[in-house]
This record gives sequence, structure tokens and C-alpha cells, in this order.
Amino acid sequence: MTTPPPHILAPAPVERACRSAWHETSCTTLDPAERAALAALSRWLDEPELPYAILHGPRASRRAVVAAHLVRAQNEGVAYGAQFVPIGPDLRLERDILALLVSRVLSDYAGGEPRLLRRQIAKEHLRVGPTENEPSLLLAITDVEEAEPLVAWPALFSAVGPRVKVLATVEGDDAAARAWLQRLGFDPARTQIHPLPVRPWPTSGDPAELLATAGAASAKLLGLLSVAYGRLPEDEITAALGAPIEGALAGIEPLVTAVDGTYAFRSNAARREVEERLVLGARETSTRQLLALPPDGYPCAYVRAHMEQSDAPLQAFAALVTEEHLARWMARPEAYLGFVADLERVRRRAVVVLPVGREATALAVRAALVEASLNWCARRKDHDAPVGVEPINRQKRIADERDQARALTALGAAMTAGPARAEVLAWAADAARRIPETEFRGDVLLSLAECAGGETGYAFAREALAAFRTTENAEDRAHQMLVATGALPPEEGVAVAREALRSLRDGGGDPGDIEVFARHFPRAVAEALWPEAETLPGPARARALAALARVLGDPERVRAAFGAVEQHLEPYDLAEHWTLARLVPHLDAPEARRAAALAPQFGEQADELIESLIPRLRALGDPADDLIEALPAAPRVRALARSLPFAAEPARLLARIDEAIQQAEPRDRYGLRMFDVGPWFAARGDSDTLLAAVGPLSDAGRLGAFGFLARHDPVHAPELVRQALPLALRFGADEPDRLLDLVPLARHFPPEGAAAAFGLLLDALAGDFRHAALAGDGVTLVKLAPLIAALAGDEGLAGAAREVVQVAAWFP
Repeated sequence: MTTPPPHILAPAPVERACRSAWHETSCTTLDPAERAALAALSRWLDEPELPYAILHGPRASRRAVVAAHLVRAQNEGVAYGAQFVPIGPDLRLERDILALLVSRVLSDYAGGEPRLLRRQIAKEHLRVGPTENEPSLLLAITDVEEAEPLVAWPALFSAVGPRVKVLATVEGDDAAARAWLQRLGFDPARTQIHPLPVRPWPTSGDPAELLATAGAASAKLLGLLSVAYGRLPEDEITAALGAPIEGALAGIEPLVTAVDGTYAFRSNAARREVEERLVLGARETSTRQLLALPPDGYPCAYVRAHMEQSDAPLQAFAALVTEEHLARWMARPEAYLGFVADLERVRRRAVVVLPVGREATALAVRAALVEASLNWCARRKDHDAPVGVEPINRQKRIADERDQARALTALGAAMTAGPARAEVLAWAADAARRIPETEFRGDVLLSLAECAGGETGYAFAREALAAFRTTENAEDRAHQMLVATGALPPEEGVAVAREALRSLRDGGGDPGDIEVFARHFPRAVAEALWPEAETLPGPARARALAALARVLGDPERVRAAFGAVEQHLEPYDLAEHWTLARLVPHLDAPEARRAAALAPQFGEQADELIESLIPRLRALGDPADDLIEALPAAPRVRALARSLPFAAEPARLLARIDEAIQQAEPRDRYGLRMFDVGPWFAARGDSDTLLAAVGPLSDAGRLGAFGFLARHDPVHAPELVRQALPLALRFGADEPDRLLDLVPLARHFPPEGAAAAFGLLLDALAGDFRHAALAGDGVTLVKLAPLIAALAGDEGLAGAAREVVQVAAWFP
């Protein structure tokens, strides 16, 4: 075999298909027209500006033969390392083509799902090209029209390196060849197209004549082979025929090849000639016979392709996302890669029907979570094993109950009140109670309390408090109890808050720490703690009173708190700067002026404090011009922008802001105008004026501006989101965070755009470990809740929640 040895073997069925195709094509003698085409392609290899070529011709033309001879000729030299990628009767599915490309192109294969492998092939090899010490690369891909739909050619070939050549062969005329340019991702201006003339079928091998004269058994065998997506072993053929294969082969030998006890058509052309001559009923009968074979054989590997081809209902695809289907795949040569490839196609199928079928949401989520679970369990330990072999270790538990509970809580929170929501929250509570860490268990139960509300919420809060009380460290225990106060009934919250404050005061920590937790306090708790806070010593008293004053908002208490802060101020203390800054929105004019006088004591943080004081002073009628003029340009813009909502003369203030922006550093001007001044324009419904002022933007800049303004401009939010979504989809899988940033606005997505966004984001989610996919920092089910709600409402949210529970039971 005159092709370079693979870096690593493809799965056995793929290697067998390649070996058979190479034998059939590379040893065939060329006729004059084929030799001329070979010579033209050889000259194409010397054209550095033309990385792509298409060889096309009628069905009976031997395009693959010419491609194989080009590969052989190049591998007999030193300039090119040529690889033969034969799409054929036994190598048509995306996963198999991908496995072949991985084995021939990637030098460093560590496993992974099809999406990752496509990205590695494209970005790490084809777009970069061979190293200086390696020969140039030629990929000869034959009969691309035979590949199943949705094979992601453009993702692979839309950008190739300077020493990479890609040849594709296509059935049809020049128009058919040009139609394939976009499908393959070839640049028309950099593609050479070569024709092959009509060529008659060989006298002894005309498929139409052989089919017309074939006996019943032979016709039945041809029917089976014509609809099959892979080579059929003899035992499966015998089972489908109900008779030995020898009799069926009689008279049709020129059409069929036998390799290692498996059978397939000798060429794509012969297969298609036979398939097109079969009536629909005969094709359907042949397919049913193949899918009735034992489920661990042909049906395991190819049932998904047949379901897609026949446009089976979505419910049928659910059988591919089961433990039984996984077990069958893991016993096959394609193993992990085969199963995960099915998961990816099921997700894509579900996303296609999302706009018209809400039940698709659950299946798409299930397929994504199963893949994320496998990412935790699958490990490629034998690096010499064929592509796709990644054993699954189920002994190490995923143990992500906390993340399950967080995801279920987020899904439940997005639902409307009712029995379905109650059931989802019950699942969340069950997962929360299984969290071994006390603090995490209590935190999730508090989130459930907030979500559930009413008596059910109080019950969750008491359960959280009980968990927190078991914390050994007294300070941590007191802090956790303070967090729980807001979710308890008022009288219980007051008692718990007093108990926690006493613990901190009596040696269990710093009682001033209630400042950190005051945002959780209801008014009754703040009122009850005020007298006790007044008795605290020094700085702790100042911090506690400031925190409680923010909750109460009483001017007298705010003045008392400010006096305490002023009395115990320590220069350059960042904690005290934080305390004072958080009190600023509640200060009256005299205290705000005194706070401005204190600002220099905070050194580099002084401008930040002044910046927050200016809007407060201007809201109280003090123009604060002396403070404004003392600020550098950027904080001056921010201070003035925050003053816009209560400006008596907005036009004059805007002119002043524009002047300050021009004094800022050029690199800061766009951000100041968009993100500091922008919310005021947006709140007035005047986003267009702002967009015109900031000038031309890149796609990324426009996307960021549209999304930001949509959050502040409720009137124009639908239109801004409609403009932003196509841009975010264009960045796609490479930058899913850009799309994720728009998800809180998913209620404004059009149905088709929402489905496309869901598909892209689920791909990103599926590529992570399951705990991160549920509630991590990247694309997670928690963050996708608004999108699921927009797509499928409560039904979709409940379905997604059910899959969280079921997949967790499958992969605990």
C-alpha cells in the first residue's frame, strides 16, 4: 500500500474500508482521459495559490481511480505526504470519516468527542500545515456526495495552510461541481475544477443489466447492500436472507467485494445504480431487515443514520441516549467515539425540531449531560489503541449533588408556580440533602427557601439553619446563621441574628462582620440588632451601625452610623473605605461633604470615593463643582454620567461630559461613552443616538454594544437583541461566551435563532465535565434556564430538570 503509515489506526471497520477501496482503485489501469486528468492534477499541485481542486464526472467515470493514482504517484516522491480518504459504500458516516482523518492527520491524539476532533484537525493541523521537516500534505477525498448529510466539511477545509492541498471528487457536471464549493468550504477563487468524460460501464459489470437478470436471492442481497451504511458480515447477511450467501452471490460477483468475511458494493456508482432501481417498498423492506438484526451488530452502528434518512420522529432517537446503547457501542471497535457521535447527532436533530416541538428540549439536554458525564468517566489510557477507544471507568463517582441541586433550583425558579414547579424543587431538595459539606448543603437549601417562598420556604430555611448549626468553627457558624436570617420568619430571624451576634461578640469572631451579611437582613432583624450594635466596641460598632443603617434608611440612624465611622477612621484602611463608600447613597449633604473631606486619607482610593459622592451631592442640590474639577478625566466622566438621572438641564451636563471624554485617554473614550454614559441614553429609549455617537464598530464591538444597551433600554431591547443574536451566532462555537452573555435576554430571541443558540451552547456544555456543565463558570444549565424558558416554557424546564435527575442516576 503506497500511502504513509497512519499515525494511529482508525477503527477496524474504517481501516478495512480503506484497504478495500485502495485495492479497487490504485491498481486499475488508466485510460487516456484519466491519464490526462491525472496530469492536470499533478500540475495543480505545483500551483501554490490554488489549495483546492474538484474532479467531477458522470456516475460511471472513475474519479476515485484517478485520485488514488495521484496519491500513489505523490507518495512515490518526497514532496508530498498524500492521504487517500475514500467515501464509499462502507465508509459514509461522519464519525467514520472523522476517525479516518484523525488517524491520518493528527500526530497527537488523546481522544475526545467529534466536535473536539474536528477543531483539532482544522485548527491544529490543516490551518497550520506540516512543519518544515515534513512533506506537504495532500488529502484526496473521493465521492463526497456519498457522505451522510451534515458532514462538517466547511469546518475542516474553509482555511488551510500554505502547504496543504485538498482534492475532492464529485459526481456530476460542472454546475454540480461548483455547487459543492460552498458545501466543502472551498474558496471558488482558489479552486481548480477538472472534468472527466463519460465512460461506459464494463461489459460484464453493468449494474442495471446484472440487477435485471438477477434471481430473487441475488436481488435481495443487492437490495440489502444498496441501503446498508457499512460492510455486512456473512452471518448478518445469512440471517437477513434466510439462506446461505453463496447462492445469492451467483451472477453478481462483478458488483460485490468480499473483505475479511464482509461484503459491500465494489463502487459507489454501482451501489447508487442499484439503489435507484429499487422501488421504495423494496428499499424499505431491506432497511427493516437490516434493523431487525441483533441490536449489538449492524443496528447499533447504523440505526441512527437510517432514522435520519427516513425522517423518523424525534421520540425514536431517545433510544440512542440509553445505557443499553452505550453498552453495545463499548463492545464495538468504534467504542466511545461511536456513542458520542450518536449523542451529537441526536442533539442536532432535537435542536432542528425545537421551534415546533417542546419535548425536544429534554432530549437535547439529556444527550448533552450524558456526554458531559462520559467526559468524567472516559479515559484513553492505551495511546496505541485505535481511534475511538476510550474505556469508561464507573468506579469513581461524579458526586456532584451540589451542582445538581443548583441546576434544579435554577430551572425551578424560572417556572411559574404550580405542581410541576413544586416537583422540580422537591428534586432539588433531595439532591441538596445529599450534599456532604455542611456549608454547601445549607447554601443550596437557602436558595430553595428564596425560590419557594411561603411556609415551604421557611421549612427549607430551618433545614439550612440546622445544617449550619453543625459547623464546628464558631465564627463560620455565626456567619452562616446571619445569612439564614432573611429566609426565616421575622421573629425566628431576629432570635437567630441575636444569637449569632452574641457568639461573635463573646469571642467567636469580629462582631463588625455583620456588615458583610446585612444585605440578607429584613428590616425587623436590623431594627432588633441596632441597640446591640450600639454597644459594640470601636471599629466594630462603626461597621455594624453602617450596615444596619443601610438596611433601615432612617436619616437619624444614617447620621449616627456616619459619626461612628468618622470617629474610628483609620487612614489607608481599605475595609473602612468600603464601609464608607457603601454608606454614601444614604448620606445627607452635610455628611456627604464631611465624607469628601475624609477622602484624601484613603490615598489612591480617594478618587473612587469622590466619584461616588458627586452624584449624591448633585442629587441633594449641591453642584459639587470643586470636587468635579479635582478629578481626573475618566472618574469625572463617570461621576457626571451617574448624575444624569436627576440633572435639571441634561443638555448642559451632556456637553460637560463630552468635554471630559475628550480629555480622557483615547483608549478609554469608547468605554466611557458606552458603558458609563450609555445607560442614561438607553433608559430614555435613546440608544440610537448613542450608537451614532460612538461611531463605526467591529462585529465584536457592535455585539457588545447591542447587548449592553438592551439591558438598559426596555423599549428597544427586542430590536437590539435581534441585531445582536446573528452576530453572536457568527462567533459561534469558538466564542460561546459572547452568545451566553445574551441569554438573560432570551425572551427576545426569535424561535429559529433561539434554537440555533441553544444548539451551540449545548455543544459547549457537553464538552465540559458534568459538574461544571450543571453549575460551573462556563456554559451551564443554570445559565441556560432563561433560554429554555423562552424556547419551551415550563414544559421544557421541567423536562430538562427530569433529565438532570435521570442522568445523575445513570452516572452517579
